[in-house]
Amino acid sequence: MVARFCLLFLMTLAVSPLFAQGMSEDYVRERTRARFARPHGITLDWDVLAYGAYFDQMQKVRAEGLPANGIGYSRDFDGVPIGVFLDTEFRLRWSWHDSITASYSFAILRTFEDELEDTTRFNGVAYPAGVDVDYGADWHDLRLTYRRDLLHIGLAGNFVIFGEIGLEWGTFTTRFGSDTFTVKNDRDTERFRELLPWYTAGVGLEWQIGQDIRLLASGRGTYEVGVPTFQKRDGDDMKQSVVSLTGIASFEYAINDWFALVVRAKYRYLKLKLYGGYRSDQFLWYSYGPEVGFGLRF
Repeated sequence: MVARFCLLFLMTLAVSPLFAQGMSEDYVRERTRARFARPHGITLDWDVLAYGAYFDQMQKVRAEGLPANGIGYSRDFDGVPIGVFLDTEFRLRWSWHDSITASYSFAILRTFEDELEDTTRFNGVAYPAGVDVDYGADWHDLRLTYRRDLLHIGLAGNFVIFGEIGLEWGTFTTRFGSDTFTVKNDRDTERFRELLPWYTAGVGLEWQIGQDIRLLASGRGTYEVGVPTFQKRDGDDMKQSVVSLTGIASFEYAINDWFALVVRAKYRYLKLKLYGGYRSDQFLWYSYGPEVGFGLRF
């Protein structure tokens, strides 16, 4: 009942400006039918956004069958972690119902000069309590999705329900080292280099208000367990498990025909496990916060 009321409320808001201008329902329906009967053409949207997120990360690396401890920003480091985040997104639309989106996210994470309270095992090395350690991660996250607009609702057809499906993939390089406890053989650096792309699927709502304002809400996710990567590390077959969830609420204001202000609220959760034999890499990340940037419309 609540969902129906909200949908009816949104539909009413969507068409109310048209009635305020004295347009009849028949006229609006005919104009909407004629608009969708014409070919859409090809359009390209390009957004660039800075992500000001609260975030946390945990990681565990087991090597050579030795025990491993999980390490995390909020649990093991007293200093304030530093993060730099950038998102960019391309969306190509060629019909009223079909589009493809390609996005790239980049993150640099650092924390410096924190003292370990307990002996910590990471990547086959035991770091003794009391040493100063630095931790950092470089993260590249890519996505390619196909979107299908399922329903155009309202007299003007400006409220859209859509579904999307595609692939995500990430590369991660992490460093856990100490200036006072030197590690040989580059054991302080770990790269998730065997990961294969994983599927992602979701749904969303988009509401075009007049010519200048567009609202969007979407969510997509992944759940994979024990998927073979067809690769080996240290002589062992590797598998991967992925749990991923992304939620976005977006406000867009078109300043002119080709330039828009974009403001978003974003939530991101990603849990990776890459394992085989005595080898296991685990990576957990979550963040939420505002994104602010601009969009170019072609």
